[in-house]
Amino acid sequence: MAGHQKISKKYVSRKIKTVRWKPPVSEFGRTDTFVTGSWDDMQNLLGVWHVPEMDDDPSFVHQLHHPDNVNDIQYITRDTFASGGSSGNVRLFQHTAAAKLEEKFVWEKIHNFIGGACPCTALACNGDQIASVGEDGKLVVLNPYQEKISRTIESIGGCSIYAVIYLRASEVLTANMQGHLKLLDLRADQPSKATLISPDQIAVCTLAAHPNQQHIVASGGEDGALTVWDMRNINQPITVIAAHSGSITSVKFHPASPEHLFTCGIDGQVLHWDASANARPTNMPFKNSREPAGSSISVWLTSDVAQGIIDTTSIIPPSPLPINSLDIEGPVLIAGSDNEAIFTVRNVIF
Repeated sequence: MAGHQKISKKYVSRKIKTVRWKPPVSEFGRTDTFVTGSWDDMQNLLGVWHVPEMDDDPSFVHQLHHPDNVNDIQYITRDTFASGGSSGNVRLFQHTAAAKLEEKFVWEKIHNFIGGACPCTALACNGDQIASVGEDGKLVVLNPYQEKISRTIESIGGCSIYAVIYLRASEVLTANMQGHLKLLDLRADQPSKATLISPDQIAVCTLAAHPNQQHIVASGGEDGALTVWDMRNINQPITVIAAHSGSITSVKFHPASPEHLFTCGIDGQVLHWDASANARPTNMPFKNSREPAGSSISVWLTSDVAQGIIDTTSIIPPSPLPINSLDIEGPVLIAGSDNEAIFTVRNVIF
């Protein structure tokens, strides 16, 4: 349930393309630092921000020039993250002891067309692997401790890939502009294991894996549809909900309370999807459940969710320009927008 929320809007004079919380020290710890990446500017920047315990706005800590648009940021360790840029480069950065950012390495133009580079669109990290996808349709696997590219899988599906996530150590899921979700086994010579087709074959713009049950995946479409999938049964999605009036730009399960899901989009909304009322602890399977008897039942696989019965709340006043990215840690959600503002929402859930 949403609590008494405190919303702040801090203008930063740059369009914010992506926001990411710095991981906490431990699973039960808290973090008070996040990073932002800007885009569509003469000089794009990575920024480091501190969120005080009180209700004050985030405070600026440090910034570093980024040579191109920052299309994605993903943490590898608590102090190291990768950025994907519009020139097809993937860069590695580190937080220093002085609370500053330092660039460690760059893999140049790993995404390209004949005659030039093309954008890296999304990243995913899993231990010693970074998966990068781009408008060239390639999946490139990098090791953050090696300069050499680990693997390149050429043109998956023959069109631009917009999103990628890890489901297991050797399995990634990609989504492309034709609405295809491809499950890839990186151990195999021919890595494609399965293909899911999104309803109406509309482009899938973003993906999120459930933090505890990674066979549960949420996707956001170009048509504003929020779709929930069970990767063990890929014949059809669990549910498809008309969530936004334009493309969904980010989907995120709460890492500690995954019955809560958050989306944002180019319609300027940030929405909170609360499925906690559907929780039904039981040792017997109930109608339409896809979980076997004796197992814990995920709220996202219940018949209520399949029918679109989910409490939904708009948690910031609608913005006139797109909300490009969100992230959540503990009770605090952050979001970045094209109206050159960072939103901080406290007490999102209890």
